[in-house]
This record gives sequence, structure tokens and C-alpha cells, in this order.
Amino acid sequence: MLRIFRHYIPLPTIAISAVEMLFLFSAFYIYHVKSIGNSNIHSSDGYYSFGFSIAIFIMMFSLGLYNRPIFARYREMLIRIVLSFCFMLPIFMLLTESISRYFPGAAVPSHETYLPGMLLGLFAVTGTRFLILPMINVGALKRRVLVVGVGDLARRIEQLVSTHANRGFLVVEFVRFGNEGPCIGSKYLDEKQLQKGLSLAALSEAKVVDEIVIASRDRRGLPIDDLLDCKLKGVNITEYLTFWERETGQIDLEALQPSWLFFSDGFRMDWFPNLLKRTFDVIVSMIFVVLTAPVIAVTAFAIRLEGSGPIFYVQERVGLHGKRFRLLKFRSMSVNAETDGVPRWAANNDQRITRIGALIRKTRIDEIPQILNVLRGDMSFIGPRPERPFFVETLTREIPYYSERHRVRPGISGWAQINYPYGASVEDAREKLTYDLYYVKNRSLFLDFVILLQTARVVLWPEGVR
Repeated sequence: MLRIFRHYIPLPTIAISAVEMLFLFSAFYIYHVKSIGNSNIHSSDGYYSFGFSIAIFIMMFSLGLYNRPIFARYREMLIRIVLSFCFMLPIFMLLTESISRYFPGAAVPSHETYLPGMLLGLFAVTGTRFLILPMINVGALKRRVLVVGVGDLARRIEQLVSTHANRGFLVVEFVRFGNEGPCIGSKYLDEKQLQKGLSLAALSEAKVVDEIVIASRDRRGLPIDDLLDCKLKGVNITEYLTFWERETGQIDLEALQPSWLFFSDGFRMDWFPNLLKRTFDVIVSMIFVVLTAPVIAVTAFAIRLEGSGPIFYVQERVGLHGKRFRLLKFRSMSVNAETDGVPRWAANNDQRITRIGALIRKTRIDEIPQILNVLRGDMSFIGPRPERPFFVETLTREIPYYSERHRVRPGISGWAQINYPYGASVEDAREKLTYDLYYVKNRSLFLDFVILLQTARVVLWPEGVR
């Protein structure tokens, strides 16, 4: 994997995106040059072609077409590719018409130029996906991993492999050391076999290992000399928590130790990145206020038309450093939904939700007024979702490290929101915390931008909305 601003990106994803960008640029450029004649090529031709290809790429990224789970769902992947081009078509038409009207002397591509270019790009991207993606799962192209350990941590790696066939690594062996009880279903090498002359370094060489993952809770029996030998021969030695973070985008709470938090990279709170993030929040919020103004007006009118009661719903939430603030949302439930005064999570087919409320919750429109919380500084545009004080107190008691998510401002969207469906239980909160801690540890403007684009996928393909 390649790490960009502390966020891990799989190399196959980078390779596929680079190839597709090249094909998209070539498709637009060929048709643009052809439409004006080869003898009259302008420098703007490349700019337009590059701009069109970037726009298509961003739309595909927003719809989740570069997330590894989609690589195994060919039908859904094809639908999203087509939708990406369909969404961009009216934008291209509006853009070229605007340039032609306000800049008459500008060399603007005609519809006859980019429409065939888009069609060619569509076929090129689709063909690339269906030709290259099967190669990703070929074992010869994957990183070969040897796991030291056969206990519960090794079992989690085994389950990760079995449930995600398109992972970029291949476990070639599990090795047992000490008295650790086996929890895995795969065959493994026993300590006695290694003592009969087969060292860990020799095993790594025989299995052509690229990386060794230490997935044993008891480190006292580790062969230090063998591991050092492997390291000096170019084999990467990785601790389980670091491996899990890199491969899943989560931090494993079950294995988390304070010492790993002390020595691992991340959790930076420098003033300049904070200033950039705040600037990012204000700019994005202002843009969203302008773009969603018609939606805000229509939603407010629909809520008022459905019945009496306030348009907005104000609720106390916990924010940065545990400070409480008043969160603003469109009201999606009936008035006095909690008449007994006991806070509760929303459930499937919750009877408290109104008809308009069901629609705006499904499309995330009810979240739009939180932009005002962002402008006031209570929230960020990207960050962990703020919870109610009652739930925070409960979850802090039951889930270790839960309070650490309050090290940053809460957000309208976040890493957990785009990777995990709506949570309505302690176990859901525990699972979402694994993503929230990853974000707190690795947050950057780059990761914020990635999450912002991916939010479009969550809106268009809502999963677990209640």
C-alpha cells in the first residue's frame, strides 16, 4: 500500500485509477483534435481533455468505484460507471454553453466532440475494469504474508482473508510459538517443527515471503534472531495493530494497547493543519449553503405542510473535549417523540418518524442545517458523529477509548459514516469507534477531501438509514 498524508491507499487502486485516467484523457483528446482538424491543434485541447477526464474520475470516486468491496460486484460496478458518465453529461453541457456565451473567443469543444469522447471513455473504463480486476485476485500478484501466531489475533486475519477475497495480500502460512492455543482453522506449523532445523528465516525464504506479521499476544517466545535475519534480508516485519490499521482502515479495539498509541505515527494536532481544516470547513459550508438553498426551502415548506410543530429540531450533543452544544437538524420525528424522557436510538420502521421525516432521513437532507453548527465552530464538516450526552456516558463506561473520539470536532460526515451503516446499539458504536479512532489518528485535509467525495455515495446508496 501507498501511504499519502498518513492515509493508506491500495496499490491496485492507484494502478487502476492511473490507467483509467489515461484512457479518459486519450478519448477526449482524440475526439477534440479530430473535430478541429489535426493541422490546427490548440494548447487548450489538452486542458479541456484533462479537465473532462478529472471530472469523470472525481465522479467515479464519489460513487465508490475505487473502493475494494465494489471490485467484486460487477453488476453494481457497471451501474455506477454508467451513472458517473450520466451525471457528468449535463454538467459538461452547462459548462461549455456558459463558456461559449460569456467568452465568445474561447476555443470550446462542441457537443459533437465530448459526447463521442464520453462514449469512448465509458467503453474504455468498463473494458479496463473487466480485464484488469480479475488479475488483482491472482495470487502471484499479491503480497505474500507469513503470520506469526495462531491465537485470536491470527483468527481475525484469517477471517479477513475469507470474507474479502480481493485483499492485496495472501497468507502463505501461520506459525505457532510458545504455548498459544490455536484458534484458527488453517493448518499451521508447530514450534517443534521449527526446532527440528527449519528456522523462521528459512521458512520465509522457502515460502517467498514479503512480510511477516506478529499476531501473537505473548511476545516472550518470539525468535528475535530469526526476525532480525528476515528484516536484514528485506522482509518487512509488521506488528498486528499496524497491519490491521493498514488493511482495514480501522483500529482493532480488542488488541489496542496504550504503548502502541504512544509509539505509532499520528494524532498530530499542530496549529497549521487545524487552521487549514477550519478554512476547509468554512469554505465547504458556504458552498453547500448556496447549493442547497432550494432544498432547504422546499424541505422547510414540506415539514410545515405536513402538520404543526417546529421545522427545526434542536438537541444537545457532545463535541470537542466533551463540551456540549446544541445541534440543529430538520425535524424528522413527531413532536414529543420521547414523551417518557428516556433517550433511545432510532429503530427500523420507527413509528415516531413522519412521512417527510422518512424521506429526508433516507436522503440525509435532515443533516443540512448542521452547516450552521460548522460555521459557528461547534462542528467540523468531517469528523466523528456527535452523540447525545446520555449515550456518551453509557458508551464511555462500556467501550474502552470511547472518549478519545472527542479529541477532534464532531462532523456532519466522517470515516465511520461512509464505511459503516447507521448504528443503534452498543456493538454498533464499538464498531464505528474503530473507524473514528483511525480518523483521529490519521486525520488530514487529504483524508477530509476523500471522505467529502465519498459522502455522495452514502447519500445515493443509503445503507442502514433509520
